Amino acid sequence: MNNLKRAFVFALTAALSMGMLVGCGGEAPKKEGLEWIDDPSSWDEYMNNAKIKSLTSLGNTFRLKKAIEKARKGDDVNIVYIGGSITEGDHLDTCYANRSYNYFKDTFGKGKGENVHYFNSGISGTPSNLGALRFENDVLKNQPDIVFIEFAVNDGDDEDTRAAFESMIREALEYETKPAVILLFARMREGWTSQGWKKEIGANYDLPMISYADGITYLFDEGAMKWEDFSGDYTHPHAEGNAVVAEFISYFYDEADRTEAPAEDFSLPEDTMYPTYFYNAHMMQHSDTEAAEIGSWRKTSTGFHYSDGWTKQYSENNEPLVFEFTGKCAYVIYPTMKETGFEKLNAKVYFNGELVAEREFDEHLDGGWSCPAIGILYRSDEAGDYRVEFSAPEANPKCDLQVLAVAYTD
Repeated sequence: MNNLKRAFVFALTAALSMGMLVGCGGEAPKKEGLEWIDDPSSWDEYMNNAKIKSLTSLGNTFRLKKAIEKARKGDDVNIVYIGGSITEGDHLDTCYANRSYNYFKDTFGKGKGENVHYFNSGISGTPSNLGALRFENDVLKNQPDIVFIEFAVNDGDDEDTRAAFESMIREALEYETKPAVILLFARMREGWTSQGWKKEIGANYDLPMISYADGITYLFDEGAMKWEDFSGDYTHPHAEGNAVVAEFISYFYDEADRTEAPAEDFSLPEDTMYPTYFYNAHMMQHSDTEAAEIGSWRKTSTGFHYSDGWTKQYSENNEPLVFEFTGKCAYVIYPTMKETGFEKLNAKVYFNGELVAEREFDEHLDGGWSCPAIGILYRSDEAGDYRVEFSAPEANPKCDLQVLAVAYTD
């Protein structure tokens, strides 16, 4: 660890201690804004500039100001994080999500901040496509006041992914609790990030945006920090890296708090930038949905984060697992498994009584680790009645198969 980094660890410990005292003693004075330092020479000065770099856009803070006001009054405030493994953070207290939640709680919460609540809905190895399908269950049902969305290193650059990302934003902004939506952008060791097109979507909705990618890139370029000071692998921040990310988010909160609130909430754009393939999705699992026919299947699954699915009985019997519902677009979530016993999941899709698609999804993947994958069953511009039948290949019915969930939009 270099000397600049040691100085940061000391400064962070002091800052956290002060935050805890604030939480016990009442509202803290608003912090002064930062000014760019042309010739930084200490860790604090480099971090000063990195924080400024990280704040892509303060956006419309009307809703965030309302959440801060609620927290200070002692009303319940729910902060929900959704993303991939960077957000999930191995469920450790040192992850950026928990650290930034603690900062908000200690800085704005009443008393000890027990009125501020934390929900981490990160799932490793998953993109915005799955995030949009699980958004209702994993974000909106938590009645959010603040939503962080982070998928910048999990997403590609195709239209489906962009559509899914925008759908999460619109659903959150339209939700009855009127949450503030904050976009967080990460990067990988070699620099990859999908933040470019995400920034365009965020600007269209006048959202707050924090690019820790831009902040740490500045630190790398200036020689103030090495990748190893931030991460122990190709992308995931370690404890000290997460502390840096949390510092960027804390700076955003401070800036939002010290600046005047907009006179009114933003106006939602009438048209979307991308198709609504994932908009207003609902996910079905056996804990809340009965299959129309269970066939040769049973109610259980072992997919990563998904134990409420269905598993085919390991036998020659091959009666289909059947779902019936009304919607526009339909999807299946299935596991990717390294075990060779897993086969191809077959699906027959009927829409308004007509067979419209026969799909095949391979559940065996070399190196697979139960990570959920998404299969498109069928898409329609208008809602209709679906009947979907899942079965094993006729040539090898005695195999391992799972359906983790079925999802549809309306």
